[in-house]
Amino acid sequence: MGPDGRPALLVVSAGIMQIPALKTARALGCYVIASDRNPEAAGFDLANERLVMDVKDVEGHVRWARENKERVNLRGAFAGADVAITVAAVCAAAGLPGIPVEVAERSNHKGKMKRRWLRDGVPTPWSEETATLAEARCVLAHVALPAMVKAVDSAASRGSRMIRSEDELPAAFAAACAVSRSGTALVEQRVAGREYSVETIIWKGKHHHVSLADRHFGFSPYAIEIAHVDPSHDNDKRQRRIYEVVDAAAESLGIDFGPAKADMIWTDRGPMILEMPARLSGGFHSQHTTPLSTGKEPIKAVMKLALGEPLDQSLLAARWQRTSICAGIFPPPGVLLAITGVDEASRLPGIAEIIITRKPGETIEPYVDNAKRCCWVIAVADDEPHAWEQIDEARRTIRFEVAHAPIACSQLHGPLDRTAQGSRR
Repeated sequence: MGPDGRPALLVVSAGIMQIPALKTARALGCYVIASDRNPEAAGFDLANERLVMDVKDVEGHVRWARENKERVNLRGAFAGADVAITVAAVCAAAGLPGIPVEVAERSNHKGKMKRRWLRDGVPTPWSEETATLAEARCVLAHVALPAMVKAVDSAASRGSRMIRSEDELPAAFAAACAVSRSGTALVEQRVAGREYSVETIIWKGKHHHVSLADRHFGFSPYAIEIAHVDPSHDNDKRQRRIYEVVDAAAESLGIDFGPAKADMIWTDRGPMILEMPARLSGGFHSQHTTPLSTGKEPIKAVMKLALGEPLDQSLLAARWQRTSICAGIFPPPGVLLAITGVDEASRLPGIAEIIITRKPGETIEPYVDNAKRCCWVIAVADDEPHAWEQIDEARRTIRFEVAHAPIACSQLHGPLDRTAQGSRR
């Protein structure tokens, strides 16, 4: 067994969004090793061992696993963030349950995944990976304007934006390439419609449909998620069609074990898939809103699979039916001077979590990707209208002071039309 008699689980990434996963690993009785490049990562306090290492450092994680597998009795690895390649490589090197590295690579590289889907007839916007601005111009002529330009292998919408004219292409292409490890960019047909985050877990050839949440976006031309509603209240027929595409997309990529998280959009041509990493969702979806709205425990289910146990389907069965909303608050960019009203808002009925990642003295950057978000309010109620009422009350209560100008959070939530999701693609 591990140093203290327990089986060990490696959780790759230890930021604030990974705290629920680290707590779950501890509750399962694991000896928890967490990795993160930030030595002050919020989740490190929950780990038995800290591995200060870039979560995308595949070779470093593999070397650590080989050198320490016997010492800690490493039994599994879990992707706490967009790190499917790192986790797959560790599992392959240490003989642990997981997907092949090449499958993880397809799920983490937008160019490779889109080529698969287009080849296999999976409904998805047409796109092509480009290495030069000249190539990007040629692809843009094919997809027409407006179009999406995306980083190929980044996460949290870094380097992604919509362009409406060819004059915007050079800056968008450069921004995408700058955050792509491959140094390339995807130029993609833009499609409009209602968007969803879809959670599935695959075990022994069966796709288990865990959750489907409505997503709201703002801050065009950037793709910033400003809220999600879990579960979606779209009709059953449409949800079934969405899941059919999700299942086909996972099979096309070769994901046959563990989680597959889909970004979906319903267009005038029906459902289309945008992306599918081989991990659970971020954005506090699998971490908070699904457990709050249904009682399902997808993190625990995936961790048990990672440890070599069979799928515990009871963890994916709904125990109640409520609605949970995770909504952002967006203070204006600048130096944050003070935050007030958080304790008061946290005591409001239905408020489950208030998560803030900036402290006074730190800078709030312009909202050009999802990594720049700094405040989330999570509420749960019996239905969606009441959950929104709780969110709005919390927004009115919390106040950010930026550059000596106190502004109520009701003015800071960002553009949001609750009657229809934004069309960003």
